Amino acid sequence: MSAAFYGTLDAADIYFADRGNAAWAAAGDDDRQAALVRGSQALDGLYEPRFPGLRAGGYDQALSWPRKAAVTANGEAIPDDIVPLPVTYAAYEAAAVELAEPGSLTPVIVAARTVKREQVGPLEMEYAVAGSGADMIAAARPVLTVLDGLLYPFLRPVLPGILVV
Repeated sequence: MSAAFYGTLDAADIYFADRGNAAWAAAGDDDRQAALVRGSQALDGLYEPRFPGLRAGGYDQALSWPRKAAVTANGEAIPDDIVPLPVTYAAYEAAAVELAEPGSLTPVIVAARTVKREQVGPLEMEYAVAGSGADMIAAARPVLTVLDGLLYPFLRPVLPGILVV
């Protein structure tokens, strides 16, 4: 495994060949490898707060996995020297999105440049504008349900805050 991304380029090629992803196979090695790096980074950025345990190599570890003291949603211990296969597969899926549209999983949002109303000739469009910066980022990011499905056993539940009076 590379320190820059989950899995290997060869394993990703097999993963996408099994799924008939012709766009992945048509891309050059450098483009596919760069997409794997961006996909792995995006995966960690989106999901690490919900991953169980701690980075096995400490804060200086390049990727979120492997992790120590991690357990699945069912309570099964995850060895601290492995990256679960579904995590690698999720990184591959994120890489495919990044290959198709680089940067789409990590959009740069500038609130001052967000268009609310636009008129071109007789046609006028008004867009919904999110309230906060976090809302704007969430609205700009694609929702990849395949990642949630693959990572489900490895995610801690998001619990609502509790107000004690």
